[in-house]
Amino acid sequence: MVRTWAEKEIRNLIRLQTAQIPSPEPIMLRCHVLVMSFIGRDDMYACAVLSESKAQEPYLQIIQNMRIMYNEARLVHADLSEFNMLYHNGDAYIIDVSQSVEHDHPHALEFLRKDCNIINVNVNFFQKHNVAVMTVRELFEFITDPSITSDNINQYLDKAMEIASERTAEDRSSQDKVDEEVFKKAYIPRTLTEVTHYERDVDTMLKKKEEASSEDTNTDNILYQTVTGLRKDLSGVQTVRRMPFLFLRRPYELCSWVVRISLYFCVFQERKKMVKEAQREKRKNKVPKHEKKSKEKVAKIKKGR
Repeated sequence: MVRTWAEKEIRNLIRLQTAQIPSPEPIMLRCHVLVMSFIGRDDMYACAVLSESKAQEPYLQIIQNMRIMYNEARLVHADLSEFNMLYHNGDAYIIDVSQSVEHDHPHALEFLRKDCNIINVNVNFFQKHNVAVMTVRELFEFITDPSITSDNINQYLDKAMEIASERTAEDRSSQDKVDEEVFKKAYIPRTLTEVTHYERDVDTMLKKKEEASSEDTNTDNILYQTVTGLRKDLSGVQTVRRMPFLFLRRPYELCSWVVRISLYFCVFQERKKMVKEAQREKRKNKVPKHEKKSKEKVAKIKKGR
């Protein structure tokens, strides 16, 4: 079991390295022992000592790496906290990815929402440094929104951080807190095939918009609009171009196939060794040919009589 976890971690680290996310570089795997690059200086592991003015930078880097990890590496960390991150040379490194799951895992969105909650609410580092953070839903939608691209991500973050900086704990109403708790426990479908009443939900949303004032723009309460990429104006729909590289759909799959082939080769070698051992044991009890022929002649003579 430990060996399986080590193999899973090296595979996930290769994905992070391919997506250029700051993380330990895997060097060697032997059985259950995984050797990685050291993150630190002078035999001391990396440790964050930041002023309050610079504490916003690692938060922005972490949430962007969470988005890259989900959309490019196709992974959800599933245990992201201050204990699984290292700050070194201006970069926030993500470590301990042995429990990370594929983005299409049945519980991937639940794990992602949990990571968002821990980063925004439970990480004491950002609370101590008075860092303006998004709400759990805002961060979740930032990570899963397919309409955000490299061209508009900076504009999106500037607007989101502006809203977060203006919002304080005292400004949040009791209804906002209730909505936050509802989102943490609500069921979020992964695809539209898991949605049974999409048209009804859209009609309800539009009616609420008509009843709301023109200044209120935060009335979209359908949780699955962003993650499925299907909004009422189809703004989230985009055509994904597949990479025409053999049968690989994503760049990291090449590394994944190399690992698979290596494992299959090891299994083949083990099986070949077992077959040779079985044949060797069989030869020990094998009757020599001359004795076998003589026994056959004696049997024929007895049968003729």
